[in-house]
Amino acid sequence: MDSKSESGGKMKKKSLLFLSAAAAALTLAACGNANNGNSGNTSSEPAKASSKSKFNAEVTHEGTAIKGGTLKYALVAASPFSGIFIDELSTNTTDSSIASQVDQSMFEYDENRKLTNTGLASLKLDVEGKTATVTLNAKDYKWSDGQPFTIDDYIFAIEAIGNKDYTGSRYNDRYQNIVGMKDFHEGKSDKISGVEKVDDYTVKIHFEKMLPSMQLAGGAIPAYTMPKHVFKDIPVKDWEQSEYVRGTKVVGLGPFTIESIVPGESVTLKANENFYKGRPKVDKMVMQVVSPDSIVSEMKAGNYDIASMPSAQYEAFKDLTNVTFLSSFAPSYEYISFKLGTFDKSQGKNVTNPKAKMSDPALRQAIGYALDIDSAGENLYHGLNYGTNSIILPFFKDVYNKEQEGFTYNPEKAKQLLDEAGYKDVDGDGIRENKDGSKLTINFAARTRDAANESLIQQYLIWWKEVGLDVQLYTGRTIESNNFYVKIQADDPEIDMFAGGWGTGYDPNPSNLFGETAKFNFSRYVNEKGTEIMKKISSTDAFDDAKNKEFYKEWQAYAKDEAFMIPTLVGDSVTAVNKRVKYYDTSIATSGSKSQVYQIELTSEDGAK
Repeated sequence: MDSKSESGGKMKKKSLLFLSAAAAALTLAACGNANNGNSGNTSSEPAKASSKSKFNAEVTHEGTAIKGGTLKYALVAASPFSGIFIDELSTNTTDSSIASQVDQSMFEYDENRKLTNTGLASLKLDVEGKTATVTLNAKDYKWSDGQPFTIDDYIFAIEAIGNKDYTGSRYNDRYQNIVGMKDFHEGKSDKISGVEKVDDYTVKIHFEKMLPSMQLAGGAIPAYTMPKHVFKDIPVKDWEQSEYVRGTKVVGLGPFTIESIVPGESVTLKANENFYKGRPKVDKMVMQVVSPDSIVSEMKAGNYDIASMPSAQYEAFKDLTNVTFLSSFAPSYEYISFKLGTFDKSQGKNVTNPKAKMSDPALRQAIGYALDIDSAGENLYHGLNYGTNSIILPFFKDVYNKEQEGFTYNPEKAKQLLDEAGYKDVDGDGIRENKDGSKLTINFAARTRDAANESLIQQYLIWWKEVGLDVQLYTGRTIESNNFYVKIQADDPEIDMFAGGWGTGYDPNPSNLFGETAKFNFSRYVNEKGTEIMKKISSTDAFDDAKNKEFYKEWQAYAKDEAFMIPTLVGDSVTAVNKRVKYYDTSIATSGSKSQVYQIELTSEDGAK
């Protein structure tokens, strides 16, 4: 990341007031699935040009594998899981991590995020004909309850997400791109005309236009599966409360099934005897929420086999001898975003309010330039996390623009922007007023995570005050993560800006996060220029690599200028692996990977201590 100011001179950093460096990971309470695969880890392959990894990416431990055993997986989080265990409805990483073991995507992908014709199904794209043909790779697949899995279950999942009563967040312009989806969603048709069943194992999907994202994991081809024999008799609006979503009756295609649940705390999974790749090598898997504040002592005691470690506690955990640490560049980031509109449910789209308090891009840009993110990463996260220059992460090596100007620390530029925009200190108290001279107070919301995050949030307030902005923490404290996102998704009118974080998934196409119909577009910011750029990224022209890169470069510059979201911390995900786990790696690939959870073996009954 370029740490120079626009004038070319090095910025002189102020001393920082950090309250406490003892805290937990930059493990995000993300708002969406990182991927649709069934990998047990959510780490990614390093972006070698940018990652500052301290550890290797894979490990093979000594010892002979035992038969069976129970794998203990720590879900490091400050909040309990909400308990939605199917991919179509889960909206946070903790729930999704559990769902990924009982649910299953149709497709697998390689280390470059490209879909492969392995896994449950193969994919054939006809760009000129505007169709995608999905064919099951075998005819004897079974759901975890023993019922046969056919193409009807895949079609049912497409119809479920398109149903007008669907309560999840997956329905967006990618589903609307299916021919006939709009009429189906509005109740004008009882079927989707563009979904053409060929036989019990094949479907041809007709699209309004073909998108380059169709080639990528988590991209523009529907990948979800649902057991039609279970959900066809349950009203769609009631699915979220069903025991087939929240209880031990969840039916899936993944390597495990749910044996028991301690609400909000842990899930005990048992091997799925009907898993299409063969029975998992461990008998059971316990996934348990562990506080960021206690995970280091828990790993030291050998109580868990795998955990994403708190970056802020690097000095406390780096010398543990009973685990091996692996690291990789994470496809996720923290951000500052602004409430610039609302989601209109009746229209199914985001509506920007031109009179929103934070509507001036100069104000938003100044807020970005006021933050010294690199120093925050060094002081709080031991350099494992650091600032970035772009809303497209270095993880997306094919389209990331390393030359993009970012919001590097420049308080003088922040002050200049505010002055020129008319936000001036009228009464001489050191705090700027609105352009009309009225009091300007910005309500800022943030989620509760760990001690380092509390320090970071307080430091944000200090930095903003240093450039003359009165930013107040909404409710006076951080908000429990689940409640935080409820307020953000509901467009709480008392919130002007907020600090969030999410996993990006493996498709960099911004329409799913920032499009007009994207429910994850929490800023609710939409304008004609941004929409046009997203259309270019989603056009057939973008199948050409050079043009695709050009369109993404344009998007990154646009996002920086409009500053509807300011990316803050990115960096490495550090995974601790107990030495009784025979082999583990951080590859993102699901195709041919040796570290899918169903393949994990243990070398002893108890964890190494």
